Amino acid sequence: MMLLNGEIIKDDKIFLDSGFYFGRGLFETMFVNNIPLFLQDHLCRINEGLSIIGINKKITKHEVMDAVKKLQCNNCVLKLMVSEKNILFNTRKNNYTEEQYKKGFKVKISSVKRNESSKLTYLKSLNHLENILEHEKCIDEGYNEVLFFNTDDKLAEGSVSNVFFIKNEKIYTPSKKCGLLKGVVRKFIINNFDITEGEFSKEDLISADSIFLTNSVMGVMKVSNIYNKSFNEYNMIEKIRIAYQEELTKH
Repeated sequence: MMLLNGEIIKDDKIFLDSGFYFGRGLFETMFVNNIPLFLQDHLCRINEGLSIIGINKKITKHEVMDAVKKLQCNNCVLKLMVSEKNILFNTRKNNYTEEQYKKGFKVKISSVKRNESSKLTYLKSLNHLENILEHEKCIDEGYNEVLFFNTDDKLAEGSVSNVFFIKNEKIYTPSKKCGLLKGVVRKFIINNFDITEGEFSKEDLISADSIFLTNSVMGVMKVSNIYNKSFNEYNMIEKIRIAYQEELTKH
């Protein structure tokens, strides 16, 4: 027996599990344009992660497409959440605006260190509160995104994004071992451009000619300002953005 929202309920009437109690579960966020973009990459990531956290489930393409149909999801965001007893889909609109793409993101650096030795760092876990709190804090302070460095003061990732920077026409991004989630759009860019993965300091980032961020919903977003340094050289970023947009038209 348990008390839920003031009402006594028998255990077998609800599906609370360790996802609710401890955050044991994973999620994927996909943009749907007729079909979920990069669906196979999303499925591979969540299924590999479920195995790592001890959940004996494998999400299939059929399940996702069935959800898209039933939820009448098109030109919107589809979120998949998986725990021991639950597979949950929900939808929302894409909140990124043309004005944001035109202006670029204003970015800050978090005082919180990313733990590159933790398994959770490399999983899109339901235990995502630290990212959410830091992201909400940066929004309240007038920024669009916040970046994490790891315990060795090496660049890792954003609260909702992967980060790239360009210097002398070369593109750089942190390697996985720095403590980051391997994003689906990050993978696309690495597979289609000459990218150097490595360990980078704050000075490396600040001295860059330009910076951009990626995730599955916003795609490619330029950074306009970080630490009061403004950027206005976006030629290479625009080439990457166009290549990404062309890829989307294939799906």
